[in-house]
Formats: sequence, C-alpha cells, structure tokens
Amino acid sequence: MRKRNRVFTLGIFSIAVLLACKKEQPSMPGNTKDPCGCASEVSADFVIEEQLNNVPDYDWVETDTTLHNKDVQFRALEEDAEYKWYIGIDTFATQTASRFFSDQWIGYDIPITLVVKKEPNKTCFPDDDGFDSITKTFHVSQYMIDHGYNNDVELGTIEGTYRVFSKKLNDSIDVGVNVHRRFDNISIGISNFDGSGIDCPYDDFYRPVSYYGYREIATSPDAGFVADTSTNLCNGLSFIVRNPVKGPAELLINSLRWEGTPSNIVNIKYHYLGRKLSN
Repeated sequence: MRKRNRVFTLGIFSIAVLLACKKEQPSMPGNTKDPCGCASEVSADFVIEEQLNNVPDYDWVETDTTLHNKDVQFRALEEDAEYKWYIGIDTFATQTASRFFSDQWIGYDIPITLVVKKEPNKTCFPDDDGFDSITKTFHVSQYMIDHGYNNDVELGTIEGTYRVFSKKLNDSIDVGVNVHRRFDNISIGISNFDGSGIDCPYDDFYRPVSYYGYREIATSPDAGFVADTSTNLCNGLSFIVRNPVKGPAELLINSLRWEGTPSNIVNIKYHYLGRKLSN
C-alpha cells in the first residue's frame, strides 16, 4: 500500500511539473519523461530596455546603452518572487523598475544590481537556497547612437547589409541600408527592399530622417513621401530599421504605390526579421 502511495505521489508531481513547463519534454532512456527537464534554479537575471518613442505600439527594446534624458526600465525574468533593486541610491521592490537618467549621467557606466528571493525547487535542485543576485552595467550616451558614431555618419550601428526572410518570396534576401550626411541633414538609402534588386540610393533621392535613436531609425510617410508609379518606387517608401543588442534585426517597410490610377493607392507592407551581415 505504501509503495502504491509513493508511486501515486511521484506521478502527481511529474504531471504538475510537466504542466508548468507547457512544452514537450525530451524522452529519457526507457521512454520516461524527465520531471525536471524544464525546471531551473532561482535566478536574478534581468533585461535592460529602452522605449522607442516613434514606432508602432511604443515598443521596449533590449539595450546596453541609452541616450541621456530618457527613461530606462529594468525587468526581472524570474516570475512570482521577491525583488530588491539597487539603482544608484534608489531601491525598488517590484519585478520591473524604471528610472530617468538626465544629462548629468552622460558618459557614465551605471551598475544595476538585483537580488531575488523565491521558494526553491528542492526536488530538482537540492542545493538551491532560493537567493540569487546579479549586477549588470549599461552606458548613458551623449549621442543618439553610441557605437560607430563619428562626424560624418551618426547611424553607424544601423547602416549595413541585413539578411532577412521574405514571406512573399519564401526565401532570404539581402537588404541594404546606407546612411549619408547631406548638407546639414542625414539622408538614407535602401536597396533591394522587396527582393527584386530595386536600389534607392541617397545620391538619387533625398530622404530626411524623421526619428532616430539608439540602434533604430525611422522615416515617416508624413515627411513628404507620396505614392508613385512602378517606375519610381523609391518615392513611396517609408521604413523603420531596428538593430537590437540581442534578438533578430527587424525591418518594417511600407511602399505606397499607385495601382492603375493615382486615385487607387495601395500600401504594401514588408516585415522582415533576420541578422545584420556587415557594415
């Protein structure tokens, strides 16, 4: 009878762990599921995120550098725990903490420390004491883009060739983003945006930047771009390019085109994910 109870208890525990995992576990020898396959020790890992102000849904993007005079948020990855943040002289006790970094922090590397306490999973990790702490550092920059900055090109981390997947072609394509200072403004060129080899270089057409920030650039369809015929598709383009510290690079491109007559304007959208190949 005792043996049956032990077996029953172990079965209930295995089911609970597997449901918590919410995914299939790899098979072990003898066709047995591993009840600790997706379990992990208590962790104080967190991400540093900056909000993009002029893009759809005001996305938060992971970063390690931010422009001064901006809000930055710090988000703990461990769920349902006790949190203690140490950010300068301030402390916070929520899963996500944020702080405004004024221009007095320009040039500083800011240490952020998080301590996490949570009931450990002693069955899978007998030595876990339920405590963890970690310190990460991020930089407050004077410029919109820190890495690659110089007097000629202010968008060094954005410019380059991106290998992205095109759902329309069911294949990968290489899209180029070129940045150039023209007079006192920045102009942008983009090539092969739809996989057909169309090149929209800055020396043939001028595109002012309506917004740019750390590892992100955007142009707006309200900046004087109008739909055009298929003979000059560059005039109808607006786009956002993101090159985050972690995760895939992202290109969102809108093409406003006349279909048949000027009164019939079609907005064709391209949403690409991939990686940056080179500068």
